[in-house]
Amino acid sequence: MSNSLAILSYNIFTKLQMAIMKNFETLREEDNKFIYKNYEIVESDSSIALHFLYELHEGEVVTPFHHRIELKKDEKLSTDFSMDTAVFHIGLAEAISYYKIAAPKEFYIECGYLTQQQKEWFKKLYFNGLGEFIYLKKINVTQDDLVEFITADEPKFAKIKRETEERAIIPIGGGKDSLVSYELLKDVFPDSLLFSMNPIVASKEILDKHPDNAIELKRELDLAKILDFNKRGYLNGHIPFSSIVGFISIWLGLLYKSRYIVLSNESSANEENIIYNGQKINHQYSKSIEFENDFRWYVKNFVTEDVEYFSFLRPLDEIHIAKLFSEHAREHFFTFRSCNVGSKRNEWCGKCPKCLFTYIVLCNYIDDATLQKIFGKDMLDDEELRELFEGLSQSEAVKPFECVGTYDEVNYALTQKYKSYTSEQLPKLLQNYEPKEIFYNLAVDFEGENNLPPKFKEVLREQVAKLHF
Repeated sequence: MSNSLAILSYNIFTKLQMAIMKNFETLREEDNKFIYKNYEIVESDSSIALHFLYELHEGEVVTPFHHRIELKKDEKLSTDFSMDTAVFHIGLAEAISYYKIAAPKEFYIECGYLTQQQKEWFKKLYFNGLGEFIYLKKINVTQDDLVEFITADEPKFAKIKRETEERAIIPIGGGKDSLVSYELLKDVFPDSLLFSMNPIVASKEILDKHPDNAIELKRELDLAKILDFNKRGYLNGHIPFSSIVGFISIWLGLLYKSRYIVLSNESSANEENIIYNGQKINHQYSKSIEFENDFRWYVKNFVTEDVEYFSFLRPLDEIHIAKLFSEHAREHFFTFRSCNVGSKRNEWCGKCPKCLFTYIVLCNYIDDATLQKIFGKDMLDDEELRELFEGLSQSEAVKPFECVGTYDEVNYALTQKYKSYTSEQLPKLLQNYEPKEIFYNLAVDFEGENNLPPKFKEVLREQVAKLHF
């Protein structure tokens, strides 16, 4: 090889290495900024489409990102109001998928104005919502330093006034929790609307059973560009997706004149995975009561007072929900899906923390033969899951970054299951397990921290009273 060719090859290799090695610190040193350029509401006779334009500026290089949401119209929907305030905020929540690519300090908003109080709110959302991202990439940054929102002077958005009805919109994700909410509320609120965004097979099946009450929304990321940045060594990681669902659901509540947005987040979502640099890192931050309270305050003060967002299952833990699911959702046993890995293929992968946790929390309430048929195997007898098992059950381990329950919930379920076997029958994962003889309080504190309106609290209280643990 000639010297010139060798030098050329070395330079190419070095540039590739530099691209692969991009990290938060090097990206922050570059002349980068992120811009929320504009949003557009495109209404036709058959649909409403929301178009969002973002830009990542890296010096002279500008990459535009086009994000789109589309909703088919039906006779229950009404657009006879100005929806700019709601749509602008959807764009701010959605922007995080593109912002995280380079995570620049400066975030310019050219299509709207935020007060300092609003900027601080979004700084908290971005910092905590990207907590897992920050931890896994070992980023040293504070809430004050992560991002600075710089806004235009106009427009200043007014709160939306809307006459809403005593109707519920229930987001359906295909997992057990939202199905429990749906089953417990369907007779009390028979005109409830069921909402799913890019529904998987499990949630589509529910919507198809109730076509007159179904809201199906299409969400399109500028995925090709995101993947291209990922290949070139830019940043990628978990985002607070439920915050996006939150702002979209408020918009839907206004469109459908529905008072209640009924989430299905339980008390377990409040527990962090680990503490890093003094920050509680919670994979489920945007499902936590902290976020719920913050979100309710923000919506009431800056978006609308006529749509109310809360989690119906907040007073419960995963043990309560598992038993409610086993008793009220039998028709969904073989169609529900909580596995993020296998959901698009409509299967349980049988290898991830979500699969193992779901199996554990249900194992005392669904018989072994049925449970093994649902998951395709006895997951407690799979030695390959040992590391995941320990991550779920041992508090000194890092709790898996998934939507899973607390250590106490897992150990309560495992201890109860352990007692059902003789020593000769124990499946592999329980053979070295030490049952935890701890007091586990199954009483539900309905007066604790939750935001249930009285009618919803009454329904939940009545159903929990029937559990008889």
